Amino acid sequence: MTDFSNIKCRYILKKEIWSRADELVKAHWCYGETPVDIEHIVESKIGLEIIPLSGLSNICGIDAYLKSDFSGIVIDNSRYNDERYDSRLRFSIAHELGHYVLHEYLYSDNNLNIDEPREYYNFITNFPENEYRSFEYQANQFAGRLLVPRENLVEEVNNISNILEKNNGAHLLSVNPDYVLERATPLLCKPFGVSEDVIKRRVEEEELWPPTGFGR
Repeated sequence: MTDFSNIKCRYILKKEIWSRADELVKAHWCYGETPVDIEHIVESKIGLEIIPLSGLSNICGIDAYLKSDFSGIVIDNSRYNDERYDSRLRFSIAHELGHYVLHEYLYSDNNLNIDEPREYYNFITNFPENEYRSFEYQANQFAGRLLVPRENLVEEVNNISNILEKNNGAHLLSVNPDYVLERATPLLCKPFGVSEDVIKRRVEEEELWPPTGFGR
C-alpha cells in the first residue's frame, strides 16, 4: 500500500483560486450565459473524458474522481442517468476539474497511480486529514466560482432585491436578512444549475448579502 503520510497540499489564496476559475470560464465558455456547460468545457475544451462507472458511490462513497493520468473524470453512472442528481453531479465534475487545474503538482510529485475506485478510496482515506481538508476546500472554491460566476450572481441578487422593492418587502432585508436569503435561494440557484447549499455559500463567500454595495 502506498504511503500518503507525507503528501502536502500547497496553500493557495482564495482570490487566486477564483481568478483561475474566472480565467477558465472566459477562455472556454465565451457565451457569458448560465448555467455554465461544465460537461462541454471538460470534454470538448479541456479534453478530459467523462467516464460513467456503475456503483462508484457504493464502492467508495463518492460521486466522481479524477484519474491520476489526467485522462478523465470517473462519475457514478446511477447519478449520471438520474436528473434528480443533476446539480450535484455538475458540481462534482467542476470539483474534479478544480483538482485538475490546481493540483497537478500533487499528483505528479507523489507519483500517484489512481485508475480504479478502490485506489482512489485508498488515497483519500490515507491522505493526512489537514492536507486533505485543504485539497477539498480548494477544489470546492474553484467549482463554486466556476459554476456561479460573480457577475451573473450579482445580477441575480440584484433581481431579488428589485422583486422585494416592488412588493414592499425591502425592509425585511434589514429585519431578518437570513430568513430572506433562505426564501430566495430556490430562485437564485435555478439559473446556475447548482444546489441551494452551493448558491447560499457563493452569496456569502462573495459578500453579496444583504444585497447592497454591488460595486465591491
